[in-house]
Amino acid sequence: MIIIDEEWEILQPVFDELEPYTTGRQRTTDLREILNEIFYLNKTGCPWRYLPTDFPPYRLVNSYYNKWTDNRTLEKVNTALRQQLRGKSRNPDPTAAIIDSQSIKETPESCLESGFDGGKPIKGRKRNILVDTIGCLIIVRVFATNVFDGKAARQLITDLFSFLHTITKNLGRQWLFRPGAFRFGSGIQFGCLIEVVRKQTGFPGFHVLPRRWVVERTFAWPVRSHRLSKVTNVSQLRVKLRFVSYQVACFSNRSIITRHPTK
Repeated sequence: MIIIDEEWEILQPVFDELEPYTTGRQRTTDLREILNEIFYLNKTGCPWRYLPTDFPPYRLVNSYYNKWTDNRTLEKVNTALRQQLRGKSRNPDPTAAIIDSQSIKETPESCLESGFDGGKPIKGRKRNILVDTIGCLIIVRVFATNVFDGKAARQLITDLFSFLHTITKNLGRQWLFRPGAFRFGSGIQFGCLIEVVRKQTGFPGFHVLPRRWVVERTFAWPVRSHRLSKVTNVSQLRVKLRFVSYQVACFSNRSIITRHPTK
């Protein structure tokens, strides 16, 4: 992804506020080009050393990437963009959220934290996300696939309420909130309503579940980035990078789907 002018007009004020440059020599590197290279890396999945020479030196970009990882700048950018996008028609902070998980296959270079999901079956890692009612990412955590969804959901929602206290309702599938795993007692602990979205009886075959399609659609966005299609590169930060680029595109009304001309 290359940031167009309309998208940079959205991102620049956010970075100026979160990453002010007040001391030392004046910055000579264009932050727009730094972000272009990071988005390009996330989209194509190429190694750092294989980045095109048209971009700034990869060591410089890697230092910015590590810096923004340590001080959580990119996470704050994702939050700021989500609040601005929601602010067009609703409250900046959501009051309801939807939670789900997705298992990703591993590669020979995968890290040690991987497992086997007997329900899929898939060997690799699992990304657990929590989104608002329009599909914008709120929080993401990555676990081995053998970690039970109920256990992962408890950690995910515990981390959520450490920085966001406006959520009053959580929706998820039955395996996440089954009795004895997470559902009972969570309303007292977190002060929110837990609602299970079950399959409708009497309807054979596929049918759209209420509000579940929102989080399923959200899962479809990261897999368009090559670095997020396999487990060796499934990290929390890279998932957030994909949503930063998506939310900027939504702001500028840029088409997310590449349309090919009909023959």
